[in-house]
Amino acid sequence: MPKVMKEVEVVVVGVGFAGSIIARELAGAGMQVVGLERGLMRDTVPDFQGPMMHDELKYGVRLGMMQDAAKETVTFRNKPSETALPVRRFVSFLPGNGVGGAGTHWNGQTWRFHADEFSIRSRYAQRYGARFADADLQLQDWGISYEELEPYYDRFEYLCGIAGKAGNVRGDLRHGGNRNEGPRGRDFPTPPMKETYSCHLFNEGARRTGYNAFPIPSGNMSQPYTNPEGLKLKPCMFCGYCERFGCEHFAKSSPHTVVLPALVKATLSCARAHRLPRCCSMPRKRELRACVTSMRWAMKCCSLRSL
Repeated sequence: MPKVMKEVEVVVVGVGFAGSIIARELAGAGMQVVGLERGLMRDTVPDFQGPMMHDELKYGVRLGMMQDAAKETVTFRNKPSETALPVRRFVSFLPGNGVGGAGTHWNGQTWRFHADEFSIRSRYAQRYGARFADADLQLQDWGISYEELEPYYDRFEYLCGIAGKAGNVRGDLRHGGNRNEGPRGRDFPTPPMKETYSCHLFNEGARRTGYNAFPIPSGNMSQPYTNPEGLKLKPCMFCGYCERFGCEHFAKSSPHTVVLPALVKATLSCARAHRLPRCCSMPRKRELRACVTSMRWAMKCCSLRSL
């Protein structure tokens, strides 16, 4: 039977990076917050520990931490005249499943959008004319500027301890960083990752030919770091199990390492939900409406204190 839970002020659906950060902000403001997440409750210990997490067949090939496309998927078509068919195997689009979402299994590359991308339609129109695009091309300016968003980029990077080398700090172009990026208010919170031999060879070759090589901003720690929430991250061990895997060393920025533990102090509760597939196949509209109204969730209440 469905369990009726006590009402709260805010329910956040999805406890990945976005959901957990939003929940943290709201809980920090004194609001009662519940997070809803499908899939498993996972934690660095014991769920991400080796040798279990090094199972490349389970996690790297069979995508054990991702949404199961055989049970719930999206449809795809190449052009409007085709019939959209369900995607049965995810390749580059890898939606996460479980507490932490895709932020658990990402590889840590942390790029900012370029300043020009926020006004892309206006810039194209200025260069090629107002009629440069077909009327049905859904290309729009963002409505906000890079300058408006920059403080929030900065805040996220310092929450996650992003490792990198700034190439443009308030218009000051610096060697060794990405000088084509939008201006930053300050440098990255941690220095770049250690340069591997292959990267060293590439960088030397690029520099000899006049190119400015720079390290990719990384959510993998180059040194111990304590973020503004007081949460501690450890240096990356270069084990190679980043993308498609959970980090066993507390060395990769993820909801589990940079924000979820702080929600314990805010007493966030999390309801883990599994949708029953048979709810989607009820033929009668009245029954379907009743099903949707009650949501027919099999809920198991849990506390993020386990995180």
